[in-house]
Amino acid sequence: MKTVVVFSGAGLSAESGVPTFRDSNCLWENHNVEDVASPEGWAQDKQLVLDFYEARFNGVAQCEPNAAHKAIAKLQDQFNVVNITQNIDDLLERAGCNNVHHIHGALNRRKCEKHKGSVVLDGDMNYQCDYVTLQTEPVKLGDSCPKCGGQMRPDVVWFGEVVDMSYEMIAELVKEVKYNDGVFITVGTSAQVYPAAHLIPFFAQVKNKYIIDKSPKKIGDYTLLTGNAGEEMPKLVEQLLKGTE
Repeated sequence: MKTVVVFSGAGLSAESGVPTFRDSNCLWENHNVEDVASPEGWAQDKQLVLDFYEARFNGVAQCEPNAAHKAIAKLQDQFNVVNITQNIDDLLERAGCNNVHHIHGALNRRKCEKHKGSVVLDGDMNYQCDYVTLQTEPVKLGDSCPKCGGQMRPDVVWFGEVVDMSYEMIAELVKEVKYNDGVFITVGTSAQVYPAAHLIPFFAQVKNKYIIDKSPKKIGDYTLLTGNAGEEMPKLVEQLLKGTE
């Protein structure tokens, strides 16, 4: 079975109405986004950060997968589909996608504030807790880690933290896609900034590669599909599935 790697950004979920919680000045209820999405903000006011993510959690819960999410899930009928997404919503999973890697974390997961991948601010270099679990309700102040007793926090990557993306994994995917005549698709992201800007060159050697965006930039010999994800992804999926008949 051929492999399809789909790298997605905010444009994939935009048509589902996923709220950004930012106004034109990059503020959330008069707070800088860094105040509610950074280790420093967490250290200063945990309740404010938890209020911010409760609003995001509840906002996403009211959204539904759109045509693009469903089309990606449909690809699984004929392909081994690997999703690498910058989005922290769970719309791909709710659409039926089985293999989703959230490089910026996910709103439907929580972890201990002393997780080994968290940034340490108080001088304690022994943050080694590995507790992560799914959540059906937003994290509350006082929710403690059952493993070490630390305060739970949303399992999302904040400003100043490292994205969860292994370049060894990416290199293996490139080889897999290249040598079995697979497909690489970038959807809903300009692909001009990190980490997308690094992925595009990685997959340049793949024969079948596409960029779906409202205003895609010409990059090498990528096939550009201009338009909304909800319009262009279903058309591309039908084309790919038809090619396997």
